[in-house]
Amino acid sequence: MNQNLFQTVTTQNSLFSTMFLNIDYWFSRPIAFWYWLQNSNFQVGSFVYMISYLLSFFGITITIYCAIRLVEIYEEENHHLQHAIAEYNSFYQEQESGKNVRWIHVEDLVNSPNPSDWRLSIIEADSILESLLEEKGIPGIGIGERLKNIAPGDMTTISIAWEAHLVRNKIAHEGSNFELTDREAKRTIRLYEMVFQELGFI
Repeated sequence: MNQNLFQTVTTQNSLFSTMFLNIDYWFSRPIAFWYWLQNSNFQVGSFVYMISYLLSFFGITITIYCAIRLVEIYEEENHHLQHAIAEYNSFYQEQESGKNVRWIHVEDLVNSPNPSDWRLSIIEADSILESLLEEKGIPGIGIGERLKNIAPGDMTTISIAWEAHLVRNKIAHEGSNFELTDREAKRTIRLYEMVFQELGFI
């Protein structure tokens, strides 16, 4: 009987028939189809249950995965935040103590017993000077041109900067042929120190 009902409902007239425009007709179609599945040999219940279980399992898996990823993202962000805070505190403490990391490195090099470190200390100090002049917006390529573009009244230690820079040039151009003593290395670093104090670096 139910099978006949489904066949009757599914074999209606054309698209323009009054049955096609009947609301009861459209409500009766899924009901008739459901009755037909229940009375047929097809195990629709087992199939529906299996699909439901699979969808539920898939949904639970996605939920667990999203929860784990959220925890991982939170831990990564927290790690980056703690790292940034540590760097800021380190920088703040250095500024509060009036010290600068690059300048401390220069002092460590010039106080080393190794003569090659003395040369490195002067080269590093000269590199700092070039960075400072560039930050000040002084035009030119290299320290030499930048120092030439500074008016004597704008920088009281300009002659001292030239003297220190010339020692650096001797180290760079003459290499090992230039004899650099411990006393001369420390004197040159003191010249850079005077320039850096005026520029507000130390």
